Order: sequence, then C-alpha cells, then structure tokens
Amino acid sequence: MTALSIVASGSYAQQADDAFEHIKIRGIRSSLLEAINSKKETSNFIDAISAENIGKFPDKNVAESLQRLTGVSLYRVMGEGERVGVRGTAPSQNLTLLNGHSIASSDWWISSQPSRGFNYTMIPSELVASLEVNKSPQADLDEGSLGGAVVLNTPKPLDTEPGKLMLKAQLQYTDLADKWAPQFSALYNWRDESNDLGLLLALVKHQRNLRRDGLESWGWAERNFDRDSDGSLRQSDADDADIQGLWTPGGGGSALFQQSRDLTSSLLSGQWRISKDTDLTLNVLYSVLDADNSNQNFLWLPSNSYRAGGRISDVRIQDNALLAATYHQLPDAAFNTSMEAIWRNSRIDQKSAQLHLKHFVEYWKIQLQAGVTASSGDTSADSTSQWSANTDYRVDTSVERDIRVNYGVSPERGQDWFISEVRQDASYSEDEESYLQLDFSRSMDHPILSELSFGAKYKDHGRELQRLRTRNGGYDGLAGELGWRMSDYAAAFPTGYLQGIGSAHTLKHFAFVDTGALDSAYQDLPFEVSEEKESRFIIDEKVLAGYLKLDLKGRDYRGDLGLRMVHTRQQSSGYQQLPGEGIPDFSWLSRERSYTDILPSLNLSIDLSEDLVLRTAAAKVMARPDYEHIMPSVNYNKTQAQGIAGNPDLDPFRATQFDLGLEWYWQEASLASVALFFKNVRSFVDVSRSLEVHEGIEMSIDRPVNGPGGTIKGLELGLQHEFIYGLGVIANYTLVDGDRDSGAPGQELSEIPGNSRHTFNLSGYYENDLVSARLSYNYRTSYATGLGEERANNTGQLDMNVTVHINDNWDLLLEAINLTDEVLYSYDRVRSAPLGIYKNGRRFYVGASYRF
Repeated sequence: MTALSIVASGSYAQQADDAFEHIKIRGIRSSLLEAINSKKETSNFIDAISAENIGKFPDKNVAESLQRLTGVSLYRVMGEGERVGVRGTAPSQNLTLLNGHSIASSDWWISSQPSRGFNYTMIPSELVASLEVNKSPQADLDEGSLGGAVVLNTPKPLDTEPGKLMLKAQLQYTDLADKWAPQFSALYNWRDESNDLGLLLALVKHQRNLRRDGLESWGWAERNFDRDSDGSLRQSDADDADIQGLWTPGGGGSALFQQSRDLTSSLLSGQWRISKDTDLTLNVLYSVLDADNSNQNFLWLPSNSYRAGGRISDVRIQDNALLAATYHQLPDAAFNTSMEAIWRNSRIDQKSAQLHLKHFVEYWKIQLQAGVTASSGDTSADSTSQWSANTDYRVDTSVERDIRVNYGVSPERGQDWFISEVRQDASYSEDEESYLQLDFSRSMDHPILSELSFGAKYKDHGRELQRLRTRNGGYDGLAGELGWRMSDYAAAFPTGYLQGIGSAHTLKHFAFVDTGALDSAYQDLPFEVSEEKESRFIIDEKVLAGYLKLDLKGRDYRGDLGLRMVHTRQQSSGYQQLPGEGIPDFSWLSRERSYTDILPSLNLSIDLSEDLVLRTAAAKVMARPDYEHIMPSVNYNKTQAQGIAGNPDLDPFRATQFDLGLEWYWQEASLASVALFFKNVRSFVDVSRSLEVHEGIEMSIDRPVNGPGGTIKGLELGLQHEFIYGLGVIANYTLVDGDRDSGAPGQELSEIPGNSRHTFNLSGYYENDLVSARLSYNYRTSYATGLGEERANNTGQLDMNVTVHINDNWDLLLEAINLTDEVLYSYDRVRSAPLGIYKNGRRFYVGASYRF
C-alpha cells in the first residue's frame, strides 16, 4: 500500500539548517504517527503530503493526491485530476510552486483558455518528495493566492539514502478505451564517500489510452424571436420582438473523444556541500507530453438556422428557455447541420532549472536563488472535416442528463452527408518566467523572537498565444471542389458508446470516418493558412517584491509576523480590429498598467495543554487576474460560434482573511481538528455575455469586468482514528459559503467560481506485515465554473489501492481509479440547458516495485 501522510506542518524551508525533512514512513500507521507529531509542532495553517518512497501515493496523479486534503477541490479533465482549488476558490486563484518558486504551465488542447491554474498532469508523483498546501500565507512565500499556495518539493541527494535504487513497472487498463498501456519509473541516488556531493536522477515513462463518451451543447445565449402566423419562430434583431431574451442553444452533438498520452519526465538534482558553511543545489526538471487525439461529433447547429432566418417549429419553452424545437431545412443554403471529425497533433513541453546557494556567516544565513521555467503547449496540426446535409431535425433537452435528437436525413447513411469544410489549423502557446531572489535571516537570542528574515525577489513572466487559421477550406473553397462523401472514408463505429448515458432517443450510433485515411488525403490539399489576429496576444508581467518577517517562539506558543510589498507592471499586447467595412484590418496595440500591494500576515499557535493546540492567523492576500481575462483579444471557436474576450484593465483579486483552528490529540494515532476561515474579497470578476459578429458569424462572446466583492467563509473538520492496531479511518469535511455584495440596481451577479458548498473525503485503511490497503472516496457538490452561468454538477469518486509486501525489496501493486464509474454533468443557467454529459470510464493498474 502506498504510504501516505496528510499533515498540517510548518514550511519545510524553515527546518533546521533549512534542509528538506525526509520523513521515513514504513507503513500507513507509521506515516500517520509522523503526521500527527509534525502537525502538533507547526505554527501556521499548512496541509502536506509526504511519501515514504518516490511515487508511492494512493493516487496516480499529484492533483488526485491533493484532493485528499481538507479544503482542496479537484478539477478533472478526461477523467484525470488536472487542477486544484483551495477553500472555495478557482484553480487560477491559487499558486503552484516548485521548491518554492514558480513553474510554467500550458495545455495541449487548441481551444484551452490561457490560465494561471497549474496543469498537474505534467508532474508525475514519482518526481515529488512532498507536497504542501499553504492556507495562511507567510511573508517569505510568493504572493498570488486567494485560496492557498501549493508547493511541490523534489528530493535532494544529500537527504536521500546513498546508493538508493527504485524501480516500478505497471500496466494500466482503461475499460472504456479497452486498452492496456505500460508505465515505468526509476530513481537512483549517488553520494560520494564524504557525503558532501550527491546526484539524484529520476526517470518516468507513462502511457495512457483514454476515451470519453459524451453528449454536449454550447453557445447558450439570450436571443429574440418573432412568431410566424403558424406559430413557428424566426430569430429577430428587433427590440420589440415577440419573444425577447429567450435562452437558446447555439449547437451540440453526440461526441466521442479518443486520445493517446505519452508522458516522459526526468529530474536531475545535484547537491554540493562546498564547506561546512556553504551549500549549492541545482534542480533540473523536464517533462514532455505527446497528446495526439481525435474527436468525432455528430452535430445539431441551431446557430446556422438563427443567422439565416430559418424556421423553428413545435417549440417547448419553460422558464424562458428553449428546451425543445424542430429546426427546418434552409431553402437558400446547401446545408444546415453537420458531423465534425477532428484529429490533432498535440504536445506539451515543460522545463525548469533552479539554482540555490546557501551560505552561513556567524549568526546570519544568506541565500541566493535563481531560476528559469518555460512551458509550450502546441497543437501543430488541428485537422477538421465537416460533413453536412440540409435536413429537418429536432432537439429536446427537457429531460435532465439527456439530449434527444431526430434527423430527417439518417446519421447512419454516410453517403447522404457531403464534405462542407476542410481545415488544418494550428495553435502555439508559451509560458515562461525567470526569477532572482536574495534572502537574509539571523537567529536571535530573545525571549520572544527566534529569527529575523528579510529579502527581495524579481520575476519576469511572459505568456503568449498564436493561432493559425485555414481561410480557403469552406464550401465556397476547397470543400466545394472535393465532392467527398462520408462513405468514402467510412470506419467501424466503436462499441459500447454512451452506455449508461441518455435514453433510447439519444443518438448513440452514427456514420464514423477514418481519420488516418483523411489525414493522408489532406497532405495533397493546398490549404491557405494565416494568423488568426483576433486571438493573438502577448502578456508580460514584471514583479518586484520585498519582505520582512519575525519568527515568534515561547514556551507555549510559536508563530510569525511579516510584511510583503509587491509591485506589478503588466503589459498586454494584441491586435485590435480597426473600424471599417469589408475585409477587417488590424493594428498591434499595447496596454500598460501597474499596481502595488502591501500584504501583512500573522500566524500564531498556542499549546493550551499537552493534547490541545489553538491556531490563529490573519493576512491580506492578492491573486492576479487570469490570463484569459486580461488578454487584449477575442478567443473563439468558429464551429461552436462562441468564445471569450479579455479586459487588460481588470484589477487583481484582493482579500483580507482570518483563520481560527483547534486540534485535539487524544491518543497516539488519533486526531480531531476544526478550523474556521473567513475571506473578505474586495472584487470578483463578472462575465457579461453578448452576441457579436466575427468572420461573418454571430457568436456568443463572454467579456470579463470587475464586479462587486463578497465573502468566502467556511468550516473544516478533520478526523484520524485507529480502531485497532493497523485498522483505521481518515476523514475530513469542508463547508464553504460564498456571498456576493450587492451590485448596481438590476445587475445580475455571477456566483463565485469554484465554490462547492460541501466537500468531503473518507478513507479506510488496513495493514499488517503482508498487505496494506486503502479505500478512498471523494465528493464535492456543484459549483460555478466562472464562464457565464455555467455550473458543474455534484461529483463523487471511489478509488482503491492494495500493496502486497513480498519481502524487503519487492512489492506487488494493485490500484483502481473511479470504481463508481461516474458520469459528469454540467449545465448553463438552467438544469435543462446541458453543456456536457461525459463518461471517462475506470482505470486499473497492476504491477510491481523494487527498491534497493
């Protein structure tokens, strides 16, 4: 069984001699004892995870391990934990650091929005020695978190056993994809005879085949309609239309997504104790993810009918939302709906290099830290084929978690669907940062003060996005000359599609195409590709910060008092469309702004008795706006006719927060804790949705603005208890209540993004000399995604881990992820306006590990 401890501990950077505390855990019970003892001695609100051996987490992903901590919410993508939020905040409002410093992040999907949230799929657990979640800030920790800062710590050679060798090999089976994939990791640590020089090397190779079955819709927006004499509807631009502000979909379909992921990661860590007073550490991390994928989606596209004045009949309207309608053929158009097949060559490249020099001079410790990190997320080829027909079709979303459709032209007759568009687009994104930090600290012989620290840090961060768009692939261009039919590129339809989703009226089988054959045919097409200037942007942030911190320590208390000052200079550059008729013209413009934040912080822990600890904290915090919110551009999906636009003038999130906690250690392996937190947020980001015309297409576009503030307050409960030796339970529960302040009269306020009211974790464990086992369940209630009025529904997942100890060197491993085979559901404004109904399937792992 994976040995995992979940602890609330002080920063590892503050241990004696500032060395990484290598916690040797020889079992679940041992790890819990270590966790309880560590938690008791801390001064602030920090949760942490430490593993006995590299890669020995009960989850296959670092983010999935973080979800076990109190107050942490997991965001899954394609069935795998990708991002985390802390205490009711969105992932972009939290900071992720590698060994205390920024780490660049990017995404593989061409339509991904540029986010400050970290993509954890790029950091396999085998490369991480410990994780920390800082819920109450300290002055020497980077700013930028509204909810909490996650710190990933990599192992150090001089704190790892010399000659240590670890090997692990597993096979992963994904039931929905019905495929096996290998996973392998290795670690070796070398130290010289004097123990002054060490080198640690870790290599990871993870492959995964995944498939996602789903029903989806998009582009829900308020539209006006006039009634014909027969009762049918047509979209209207008139202010006095017969029906105004009707909540209507822009499109949707039955989608089947498939992907092959190949992650290769490596860590090289060198440590040299130059003298008894000087220590030098170098960490180099490199990860690359090949993420080629395909998506085939049989579409229904009301947006085509809306903009062409098409007729809509047999409508069903409830709560001012169009839940069902028949969309008729367009008399003056070649087609009105399509099947879309997409295949992509996608890749993420991530690297980081960190240099840390530490020197002692009498009572002073001086540290110089420098580094650079960069990540690119590219879709070098985003190939699209659309196959169309002009047909009547009916869509009904009135039954929750189902989309019922019926087409006049059968979706299974490929010969009746002709090629209407071919594209080969591309997307390139870059995220990079360089930094330099200088710290001074002095131990103090004082009855109240134990250490004085101060320092400064400079960061230069850049984020860039460029997209290339095919301009001649439409029906009036290349596609109209080809004359292809879907039947010309027919492929077998995958088995078991949408099993357990929808109903007998759901489209669960349709003509499928061979994307490999299409890709070969695309090589001969003369695509004309140019830059999509509407979405192009460069964001540059230069940050200068300084801090002062006093560590407090007495017989029955410990804590810290600090002040951090931060100056941010932001430059947002992009193309702006110039006014005029005909072909749009653009000009490159830059917007600059700067702001300064003064951030005080206080942490204090008091030992009320031998078994009872009281904790309190207060601080001012800030989080910079998401990149997608401050880009000076419009980022849209042409097929879906929806997108987002940026606002470079957005202010950062700023909040004042307070924490109060009580912990009771009533027996050796048992702990009960309660914590209260309160955040007074000055301003949230609201999103206004409107219909705009881009490339001659009416699209639903979201634009961010600074809205009223509000409060986030909550309760955290934790319990660890051993019933008998080796048999116990770990449980926690988080209640978060978010309230928005009143806005202007008549103003609609969006909900606080990422705020699940209830989150809980329950884990049972058992171990003896032969076997270790853990069964873990995680659940969170619905939350707003931060895009318009979108909401993700309640989700829960059951995971299992079993380890059989053959001897001191060999273990057999068995793991299962998502045993409950959850179906994810999200909707827009009303529950009968679905956005996604997705199933990702279960994952199973079997393998062995060897350590020497």
